[in-house]
Amino acid sequence: MPVTKTFLVVEYAKQQKIMEDLFAGPLNFLVLSTSFKEYCLMDVIIIGAGAAGLMAAKQLSDAGLKVCVLEARERVGGRICPFMKSEGGAEFIHGKLAVTLNLLKEAGIEKQELTGEMKQFIKGKWSRETEFFQHAGTVIEKLKEIKEDISLATFLNTYFAEEQQQEIRSALTSYVEGYYSGEISRASAKSFLKELLSEDEQQYRPVDGYGNMIEWLANYSKKAGTIFKLSTIVKEIRWRKGEAEVVDEANQVYLADKVIITVPLGVWNANEKAKGAIIYKPALTLKTQAASEMGFGSAMKILLKFEESFYKEGFLKKHGEADFSKLHMALTDQPIPTWWTQHPNDSSVLTGWLSGPGAVEIKNEDDEAVLLKSLHSLSWIFDIDLGQLKKNLEWWKVFNWTTDPFTLGSYSYSTLQTASARRLLMEPVEDTLFFAGEAVYEGPEMGTVEAALTSGRDVAATIVIKKGSRDNEVG
Repeated sequence: MPVTKTFLVVEYAKQQKIMEDLFAGPLNFLVLSTSFKEYCLMDVIIIGAGAAGLMAAKQLSDAGLKVCVLEARERVGGRICPFMKSEGGAEFIHGKLAVTLNLLKEAGIEKQELTGEMKQFIKGKWSRETEFFQHAGTVIEKLKEIKEDISLATFLNTYFAEEQQQEIRSALTSYVEGYYSGEISRASAKSFLKELLSEDEQQYRPVDGYGNMIEWLANYSKKAGTIFKLSTIVKEIRWRKGEAEVVDEANQVYLADKVIITVPLGVWNANEKAKGAIIYKPALTLKTQAASEMGFGSAMKILLKFEESFYKEGFLKKHGEADFSKLHMALTDQPIPTWWTQHPNDSSVLTGWLSGPGAVEIKNEDDEAVLLKSLHSLSWIFDIDLGQLKKNLEWWKVFNWTTDPFTLGSYSYSTLQTASARRLLMEPVEDTLFFAGEAVYEGPEMGTVEAALTSGRDVAATIVIKKGSRDNEVG
């Protein structure tokens, strides 16, 4: 059979096993012949085929480097997860974000402006203006008074402690838990202010979802020579300056000059016996500590496909004075509190969202229990009989990202320690180990696809530039 990179990587693992048996113990890969190493050695191994990993693969393969992407799941995309023409993971483009929009343009994928109305359903009553945005001006004014950074919990207890200000406390807490999937006891008040002031009101979706962008990135990289190995769970990275070996769950070993690690903070914070955890030899103790100091939320997303859009037709008949034909999002006080439609698209899919401490509370409940909570919530919100809802349900799917072994949460948010911890976590180790992902991005779009793409692009650029400098020195 022809000798390929993939074949040689596998052959290396076989040779290593034979040698370990002979010498009754593990051996460093450097005992292998130099000529064999030259054949099977990759320039870069990328761990994780999410947005950051795929963007890095595109940039590196474009530069002519030998790249291998190892992905634990049986699919690419990471926290981008298309399902039945809907999105089980990332869905929105939060403003005019240059990297995301330029990539969509390069891939020939259109964006769609989000339109429609946001409504609130609290204590059995509908209103057009949500509680948080009613008080946003007051909250921002007080946030600007802060000199030293404090948690949002401390901020609320300091500036909004009166009994008559309970509505503001509840509204801000719900907003932080729902939008940022964070905990107010850990969330940074100054960072929250910065993000509020930088938010773009206009949001978008990629037409037909992020899945097309992910598929385009993967295919682009494959055509440029990148090797993809799916269902490959990395368990260990042994490294020293300029050399690394990556060991998967099946004890296969992959060699590279450099490794880019793109795993989420949840995996960084996992117990070493967890399914997705990676052991580093030598250990990266300071980086692991830094990851634990950063905020990483919890989230659950529920997709419900109904035979008809009852929230348009059925509800309108009961409440003739209310117009829900343009409903985009409903914020409620129900067990599954946030719901959105596919407006302006003609779709009967409703998406439920639960994040922050609320998602942690029910993370171990089975999917059927979550479904029942969802249907009960919708029954109360839209005044629809539960039995009618069940009868009208065509299909459903729960995405419990908090228990997903290769995510163990949702996305990052800023704590009081995030700024310094992120700088430590994103710093390369001995020009050999590099780190990318939405959590190690410095900018206002932390926790987004834009952050992941930008991080992957920038880490790849660093590697390409350094390689070019070394090549010039040798030349």
